[in-house]
Amino acid sequence: MAAATMFFAIGASPAQAASENFCTSAWLAPYGSGGDRCYSTGHTSLYNAVVVTHERAGCVDIANGANELMFSWMCGAAGSSPATAASIYDFGHEGVFRKGVIRNNNLSFGGWFDGALSY
Repeated sequence: MAAATMFFAIGASPAQAASENFCTSAWLAPYGSGGDRCYSTGHTSLYNAVVVTHERAGCVDIANGANELMFSWMCGAAGSSPATAASIYDFGHEGVFRKGVIRNNNLSFGGWFDGALSY
């Protein structure tokens, strides 16, 4: 997860310098099952969210305060750790309460995932 955090420190502008890991070492059930996703805490200045995968493919999106997805899932391959598998950016909703959400993209098996935000 350190690589994802370093990515934010290098890639973020001074206005979006803060970062936060979420769902660290989260076990997520197969896609479509209960427990297939994990949400971060909310922020009103969210810049982007990323998913880091281990043994399964994973996806990332941004949700509003009611856990409704705001964009389409961005998905990445299994085994990205310690690097980012997929990321999503949100430049148009400054001041709106939003949170990152990651999910397992494998239909048959659960797996371990990590998420990170910059804001």
